[in-house]
Amino acid sequence: MSNAHRGIFDGGRMTARPVLSIDTSFDPDSAWFAAGRTQLYGRMGEQFSIVPFGRASAERRRILRQIARAESTGNPFRAIVVSSHGKTSCVVDDESPDGILLSHESPAQEIELWARNRVLYFCCGETATGPLFDRLLDAGARAVVGFTGRLGATTVDGKFFWRLLDHELVTCALHDQQVPGFERARQQFLERVTLRLTSLPDGGAVRDELSKMRDMLVSMVIRGPGKG
Repeated sequence: MSNAHRGIFDGGRMTARPVLSIDTSFDPDSAWFAAGRTQLYGRMGEQFSIVPFGRASAERRRILRQIARAESTGNPFRAIVVSSHGKTSCVVDDESPDGILLSHESPAQEIELWARNRVLYFCCGETATGPLFDRLLDAGARAVVGFTGRLGATTVDGKFFWRLLDHELVTCALHDQQVPGFERARQQFLERVTLRLTSLPDGGAVRDELSKMRDMLVSMVIRGPGKG
C-alpha cells in the first residue's frame, strides 16, 4: 500500500474516513503546484487516508463512480480537495465531457453526491463566483472553500506562498476543520503575506504577485450551512 493510501489504524481498522484529492493541474505551467501536493501527501499519508486522482484519472464519470463506491462500502469521503483550472462557478477538466468536472449546471444527483456531509476545498480560479457553492451547501456540504479571482504565480516567492497556502488549506480538510478552522488559517496566512509585503520595495513582480494574493485572501469564500 502506498503512503498516499495509508491511514490511521486501530487493531487493523481505519479510524478516520478518507479524503479524496483531485489534482488535474499537471500542465507544464502548474507542475510546481502539483509537486507541492505530492510532497504534502508523502508527509501526511502515514497519518491520514488520502485517495489521489491525478490528471490522467480525474475524469468526471470516474470521480462520480469513486465517490459512489466509497459511500456504498460504508466508508464515504469526509472531504474532497480539488486543484484545477477554473472559471465562474465551474471546475474545468480537459479529460471530462465538455471539459467540465463540476459546475452549477451539473445534475442535482451529481451535486448531491459531491456535497453530502462533506468539506469541499477548491483551489481553482473563480470557482467560488456564481451559484455553485449555493447548490453544494443546499445539497448538504458542511463547508465550501474557494476563490473568486484567478490563481497563478510566476515568481519564486509567489509560487512558494501559493503552495504553502494550499498546504494549509488541505491540512484543514485533512483534520476535518470546518468554517472556523479555515477562517483561522486564512487570517493567519493573510497576516503572513502582509508582513512579507512590508519588507519588499515598491514595484517589481514579487510585490505585484503577493499584493494580488493578499486581495485573493480577502475575497476568499469560506462558507458553511446558513453562512452567506
